[in-house]
Amino acid sequence: MWTIAAVIVAVAGSAIVAWQAWETHRTTSLSQKALDASAALAIDSARSRLDQDAPRIDVYVEGVSILAAGLVDTPGAQIEPGARWNLSQDAARSLQVQARVRVKNLMSDRTTHLTVTGLHDPAMRADTEVLLLPTTELIYFLTATFTLSQWAENWQSRRAGEPPPNVAEGCVISGDDRDEGVVDRWPLRLAAWPIQPAGDADGAWQLTAGTAGKDWFTIAMRPLRERSYWISQRREIPLPDLPEPRAPAVRAPRGRRPGPIA
Repeated sequence: MWTIAAVIVAVAGSAIVAWQAWETHRTTSLSQKALDASAALAIDSARSRLDQDAPRIDVYVEGVSILAAGLVDTPGAQIEPGARWNLSQDAARSLQVQARVRVKNLMSDRTTHLTVTGLHDPAMRADTEVLLLPTTELIYFLTATFTLSQWAENWQSRRAGEPPPNVAEGCVISGDDRDEGVVDRWPLRLAAWPIQPAGDADGAWQLTAGTAGKDWFTIAMRPLRERSYWISQRREIPLPDLPEPRAPAVRAPRGRRPGPIA
C-alpha cells in the first residue's frame, strides 16, 4: 500500500514540476515575442522617419560605347566600324568599353555628399568625393579596359553560356548630410563581349555584330539602390536590423500506446 502511495505521490509531483516548467517556458516565450515585436516596431518606425528625410538622388546609365584605349590621363578614341584585329599580332592591344553614368540631386534645398569608387569623371579623376549641390548633376564613367585576348575570352564564355571572366565594377555612394541618416549605394557591374571572330580563314576578329544596340554588354541601366540606416554616421553606429522572425516550434508527434497483447 505504501509503495503504491509513494508512486502516486511521485507521479503527481513530476506532473506538477512538468506543468510549472511548461508554464515558465510559455511565459518566457510570450515575453520574448513581445520584446521582438516591440523592437521591430521601433526599428521600423525609425527607418520610416529616416526614409522621409533621406536625400533624393537619381543614378542611371545613359549608354555604353567602345573606345580605343588612350593614355592613362586621356580618354580613348572611337573605334572605326570596320576595324579588324589578328590576335596573333594584336592580342596585347587594349580596348575599352565605357558606360556613361549620370548622377542627379533631385532636391532643391539640400546638398549631399557623393563618393564614387571604380569610376572617373570627364577630367579622368578617379574615386572622387564631392558635394552634390541642389538640383545639379554630374557625369561619371565606368570603364572596362582589357586586352583583345581578354575580350576574346569574354566572347567565348558568352557563347558557352558562362559568365564573362573580365568585368568592371564600381559604385556610387550618397551620404546623408545629417549625422543620423541614411547611406545609399548603387553598385555597378559592366560585362561585355565587344569583339567576335570575323569568320575568315586568317582568324581575324571584328566588332561584335549589333554593337549599335544592347546585345553585346550587360549592365543595369537603372542600378538597384542599397540603403543602410545610421544612428550616428560620425561615430559609426548603425541602426540595428529588424529581428529575424522565429520559426514556430514543431511539436513531436505523440507516440501511440501499444494495444493489449491477444
